[in-house]
Amino acid sequence: MVGGEQIVIIRPAPLDKFGDPAGGSATETISDGWLFAPAASTELHEGQNSVDTDAALYRTGAPGDEDIRPTDRIEVRGQVFEVVGEPAVWRLGTVVRLRKFAG
Repeated sequence: MVGGEQIVIIRPAPLDKFGDPAGGSATETISDGWLFAPAASTELHEGQNSVDTDAALYRTGAPGDEDIRPTDRIEVRGQVFEVVGEPAVWRLGTVVRLRKFAG
């Protein structure tokens, strides 16, 4: 794909078998050539002032060298999203579902 957007894959620091930090720090990897598709936002009103926002990343062509995991976070357009589930990798490209919760 020609063009596309640059994302930052944020990998959290490793955890031990109890889920506690095991030393080290988060790592950031830059990946180019993604298409970002914002989706619906939902405002939660039940005594809260929060917004749940969905989005997706698409990359066409054979899978690249990106390694995106469900535990990663993705920074795109200055916003940080959580990865939802496993990225879908197939012969025509990769789809990564994202979600951001604010409030």
